[in-house]
Amino acid sequence: MPDTPLANSSSSFRNLDDLWTVISVAMLAFIVADIAHEAFGHILGFYLAGGQSGLATTTRLIVWVTLGDPQWRIFDLGGPAGNLIFALLAWLAQRFVRTRPLPLKLFLWLLMAFSLFWAFGYLIFSGVLGRGDWMALITGTRFVWPGRVLFVVLGIVLYRASIRLAASELRWLIHIRDANDRARLVRLIWISYISGGVIACAGAILDPRGPFEILNSGALSSFAGGIGLLYVPRNLFRMAQLPGEANNPISRDLPWLIAAAAGAIYYVGILGPGILIWLGK
Repeated sequence: MPDTPLANSSSSFRNLDDLWTVISVAMLAFIVADIAHEAFGHILGFYLAGGQSGLATTTRLIVWVTLGDPQWRIFDLGGPAGNLIFALLAWLAQRFVRTRPLPLKLFLWLLMAFSLFWAFGYLIFSGVLGRGDWMALITGTRFVWPGRVLFVVLGIVLYRASIRLAASELRWLIHIRDANDRARLVRLIWISYISGGVIACAGAILDPRGPFEILNSGALSSFAGGIGLLYVPRNLFRMAQLPGEANNPISRDLPWLIAAAAGAIYYVGILGPGILIWLGK
């Protein structure tokens, strides 16, 4: 089971890290991970597949044409590819922000983690239920059932590897020395996990396909897909810690709060109902 927030009056969350800044960073990280999948990934896939127009939302790119084969496969696989591309970019960017402000380091780490958990959690989902973006690799072939089994096995392996990678990268953000550091880390993880899930569900409230998308897409991609985030502390505690200075708290950061407010308004109120796109072909 994942770790739960520890009770310790000497290191209460509000005395260490500013709650609203952490919430803002986590919300923005999930919003970007969602855009990486639904907007960047699927729109780029749709463009490469020869598509012209569609309705981009927080849960999918709705199109009104039937794509041929293999064009529809390119379109579907664009979503996971978008997550993997953004995860790689976030991983690379972390190499250059070792001494940067903590909110930026936390944002890049969460963007990497959310993106990886989405991509590989979706791989498991596709293998178990036989639907979803990854099915574009095997649908219509003689390898559907072996492929689904492979999806589940490979998805579990890659998902677990993503947890270990996230834990390893987190050592550059928080140095674990005592129980207070452990308690702080667990709280940061839980706040980030809940914040990402809440904004994901909020983004589906105005979805043109109806409120069921709050559960079918919002909660599935965040609370379910991102469950690996809760297992990161346990993996981190088992790793050798990197040398470094004492942990600094995440203080109130007004630019991050403003950016999160603007991002949430756009995500829920504008992208949620859908934005018409035209690819100019």
